[in-house]
Amino acid sequence: MSSFNPFSFWPIKFGLTFLFLALFLSVIGLHKVPITYEQSGKLGPGYHLLGNDSFENNYLYANRTLQLSSSNASLEIYWGSQEYPLNLTTSVTLKPAGRPAVRVISGEVSYRYKASSWRYPYAFLAIPALFSVMIGSVLVFVGYIKFKQGGA
Repeated sequence: MSSFNPFSFWPIKFGLTFLFLALFLSVIGLHKVPITYEQSGKLGPGYHLLGNDSFENNYLYANRTLQLSSSNASLEIYWGSQEYPLNLTTSVTLKPAGRPAVRVISGEVSYRYKASSWRYPYAFLAIPALFSVMIGSVLVFVGYIKFKQGGA
């Protein structure tokens, strides 16, 4: 009995293999890739919703930058429930917390809107990693019980 090695039991071997596989899949799943969206142009009088629906809805924590410039324009900027009235005679750079909308009351405004975020292309590996952890944990537990009982 003293020559028994816990790693000689197949449930422990396979259980640890599944646990290492889960760790490997989890590390790969954390790989992130930057993604950006840019838009620019001129805005005349009226209400203008900036940004792209698919980008704004799919990436929650986007970093946004809105640059506005005009020689003489009156406008209101909205994001979320915030409203900011502005008389613009030069350039201004804003960091909106949400998708911006601009209502130009008078004049013409040049703008550049940029939003950047992260995309996780291998996030789908979380599901196989979860199953691998569950199977590996059960196998290691069963192997440990068998080892303590002294049988293989």
